[in-house]
Amino acid sequence: MYSFPLEADETIVKKCLASYSCDGDVLSGALYLTDYRLVFVGYALSISNKYMDEVPLAHIKELRPEKTFFLIPNVLKVVTIKDKVIKFVIKGRNQWLEEIYKQIDMVN
Repeated sequence: MYSFPLEADETIVKKCLASYSCDGDVLSGALYLTDYRLVFVGYALSISNKYMDEVPLAHIKELRPEKTFFLIPNVLKVVTIKDKVIKFVIKGRNQWLEEIYKQIDMVN
């Protein structure tokens, strides 16, 4: 259901269901970590309106854990080099942080 095109040498490292929040838009879908980028795939209003956003790992300026309602540790905040702020609500946030940092180190 959630799919996106991979580059020839790209591999999916981690994936999970997620909520996406950016510029007032909030969507449900799936978050993918590949060896080159973070990719969110969701649907707006219907299955025919697919939405995709991606951030190359080299373009991540800041990666920070946050909480929902100041209590639940399930938010991953990503700030890009162009100061775009994206928040993902995910399960296993700390494992995601570790894996993203690991992939960023491999890219650099």
